Amino acid sequence: MLGKSHLLIGLTGGLVVDSLFHISGPPLMGASNIPLELLVKKIVFYFFVGFGALLPDIDNAHSSYGRKLGWVSREIQHVAGHRTLFHSLLGLVLGSALAVGLQQLVMYLLGQRGLIVPAQFIGASNLVLIAVLIGCILHIAADGLTEGGVPLFWPSHKRYGFPPNPHWRFRTGDWPEPIIVFIFMFLVGLGIYYAVFTI
Repeated sequence: MLGKSHLLIGLTGGLVVDSLFHISGPPLMGASNIPLELLVKKIVFYFFVGFGALLPDIDNAHSSYGRKLGWVSREIQHVAGHRTLFHSLLGLVLGSALAVGLQQLVMYLLGQRGLIVPAQFIGASNLVLIAVLIGCILHIAADGLTEGGVPLFWPSHKRYGFPPNPHWRFRTGDWPEPIIVFIFMFLVGLGIYYAVFTI
């Protein structure tokens, strides 16, 4: 899938998970008073879901991250290839390690600005780690809908996807992609509407 599709699916999926499990704290909708700490937690959570939704394409020099990281992405692509290591379970482990480091950085930066409570919450709840993993998992699942599938057990080159027959999947960037993304977002929006506004 294209980067914008991954970002939209990641953020929409993150919204669903957060609505169900309140990972970043209670919902903002209907709140009469929104404390700064809650707002910071929401911003951190959704920022890192978006980060994770794009992260597996770090191995593509032409992706959103690839263009920003330049030679780093080119070297990863040269050594491992695109849609290999970072689209596998091993890639999720590497993404988790990166997320733990980023979480420590976020906690430090918030602490430096006097936002001790959200920094402690982020550390205790592993908010950054969970957000990055949600984004990465949704990215890999979305790429599993394309013809190429994903090598879940890399370095094994066997690729997996849904439906199992690759001829029933679509090619990245072809016309079914925006339709699938739109339908996914529409169904999520409909579910949220019925859950929130019809109770």
